[in-house]
Amino acid sequence: MSAIIKHPLAKAAVVGGVFTLGAAIWMEDQIQRNFKKQDYYKASMLLLHNYEPASQSLGNPIYSGKLTLSDTEKLHVDGLKAKLEIPLKGSKDKGVLYVLASRENQGERWNIDQLHLKICSTKQKWKFYDRHISIENSQDQAT
Repeated sequence: MSAIIKHPLAKAAVVGGVFTLGAAIWMEDQIQRNFKKQDYYKASMLLLHNYEPASQSLGNPIYSGKLTLSDTEKLHVDGLKAKLEIPLKGSKDKGVLYVLASRENQGERWNIDQLHLKICSTKQKWKFYDRHISIENSQDQAT
């Protein structure tokens, strides 16, 4: 076995493999960080952290996990719509935050349209935020 590693081509293959794997891990980490910097992600997590039943069910602190980058059912963002599933972990339980967001034009801020929360241990899933209902309520209060 050690004779194989001593061969210059084998060494080059091992070094190339390690470099490629390292670059792939680094690139995935950068993509994850970019998603976490987006308005739709940050605003969704802020709404979740301010939602008391989430803290009661999951336990504090609530952390977000890695997004599934390769699954377009769990993560799809184009210029005007965003749909993502954010894995969550609290001190009591795990869960998933389902996000639907949109904007009228590229370059504008994202609107969070709906948020659903699923608790893994109980399999319960419910909508806790709907922008359209929030808009209607604020209009009713203004009149």
